[in-house]
Amino acid sequence: MNNKDEFGEIDEYNDRTRKIGHESYKSLQPTFIKIEETQTQMILDGKTQKLGESTESTIVEEFWEYYLQFSPSNLPNFASYYGNESAELKMTILIRVFQDFCLERVYPPSFPVPIIQKAFKNSKNNSSHAAKFFFVGDTHGSMIDTMRLVPFFVKEIEKGILNDYKVKIVFIGDFIDRNDLDIHNILYLMTFNLRYPNNVLLLRGNHEEISVCAHYGFGKKVVDRFSQMLFASFCNLFKDLPLMAIYHCQQGSVLCLHGGIPIYVDEETGKYKILNITTYQYDNRHVWLDDMDKISQQILWNDPIINYDPENMPPFFTSKRGMGYWFGEEVFDEFCEKNKISLIFRGHQVFLDGIHKEFRQRFITIFSASDYAKKKIKARFIEMNSDDIFNYKVHVIQDLP
Repeated sequence: MNNKDEFGEIDEYNDRTRKIGHESYKSLQPTFIKIEETQTQMILDGKTQKLGESTESTIVEEFWEYYLQFSPSNLPNFASYYGNESAELKMTILIRVFQDFCLERVYPPSFPVPIIQKAFKNSKNNSSHAAKFFFVGDTHGSMIDTMRLVPFFVKEIEKGILNDYKVKIVFIGDFIDRNDLDIHNILYLMTFNLRYPNNVLLLRGNHEEISVCAHYGFGKKVVDRFSQMLFASFCNLFKDLPLMAIYHCQQGSVLCLHGGIPIYVDEETGKYKILNITTYQYDNRHVWLDDMDKISQQILWNDPIINYDPENMPPFFTSKRGMGYWFGEEVFDEFCEKNKISLIFRGHQVFLDGIHKEFRQRFITIFSASDYAKKKIKARFIEMNSDDIFNYKVHVIQDLP
């Protein structure tokens, strides 16, 4: 990885971040307990009837219609939200509906691993339709890009229905922080996911965690404009987002995760080993990062060593982010061989060109926010067909109509 730190990635998870996370988690602990105990009754019993409009069945359409009025040239106001005086209640209902959707259809508590797996290849016993994939990196509240992406994806979904192929859209984490419109961004993406539940998947990023989002902007905005209860509801939702997606295609398997491949490091000997990610016992459903197991932490935080030189560098070393490791091609190859992975798409790192390919172009970083850190970034996303995974297309978001 480069020594330059244009985007605040070095020491990102520092002592102050950890302290903020611990204090936020501790102060909100009674709220988290209340949310878990009361579930939907806390939100829906008697309250939505008083509004006379918002219910579980209509809230998605209400938010969808609300965001349809905006465009890249007419963005939402960071201080104004759907429902006006009732905005917080409506948001809370939407969060509850989305969390229920995740727990029932996407990543149920019974899942042994936080991986969504789908097969898109033909065999003697299975003839699967072709699929088109879209992979989106960090959006970080950049609504100008999300406002271009969602209408484009809606048209692609409609094309898939007409031409009998599946469309899968994966947002690879980091929907919030570092931008005034990040609350709008996560609400819009949740709404998009709920409106097209068979097509859209949101993975957890390292910013979908209480210490990071309390430190880097999202938490303060939610608490200042709404309440600690709403912030707790968001954080409680984030813990139930899956960490990875694997798509098994004709030419090989494609892995999506936010940060990097995990490694088990023996603290006494300093030696490492590669895990089988489908059999490892994860402990990832936690609001606070320090409560997670180390492998889950690494999936959210690890990075590749840029311009890796095996002759003069160790296979891995501690990350300067303050969490996780930087790993080289040797580690990458071992991981792919053990887990039968052909390509990995991830986010997490910022590149001005919006994309970076490492390890013989098999480890691809995508960044999908053009409005970030006062830099001009060429935001990108990936298009890939299930029957031709190595000839994927790289699109520039700003070039979309």
